Amino acid sequence: MNKLRFLKRYFFYEYFMLLVCASMLYSCKVYQDPISLNEAANNTSSNVFKVTMLNGDEYIYDNIEVNNNNYFGINKKPNEIVETPLIKNEIKSIQEKNRKSSSLSNLIGVGVGIGSVVLAILMMQ
Repeated sequence: MNKLRFLKRYFFYEYFMLLVCASMLYSCKVYQDPISLNEAANNTSSNVFKVTMLNGDEYIYDNIEVNNNNYFGINKKPNEIVETPLIKNEIKSIQEKNRKSSSLSNLIGVGVGIGSVVLAILMMQ
């Protein structure tokens, strides 16, 4: 009887760890290969852009626009649009969000998480 109880606890912890890993995948965002600042500014899609600076800072922008050879990262918030000047020499890379892959990884993460919880509950009974 003790061995059965030990096995139930062992599998519970295994599935709990799987649940933790799945929750990490849930918030995963997948980005495409780096593009140039000019390509990002001329992009007509409504994708999100991740800008990585040379100092390691990362910023997420809803859009990137060019105005008189000056580049701006655009964040749309309720009741306002925030424009952040982007200095070309300080940018390491720009990546566009891959919506299809991000959605798929989130779906897989949620499925694994729900499955883990269900299996853990069944194992505890």
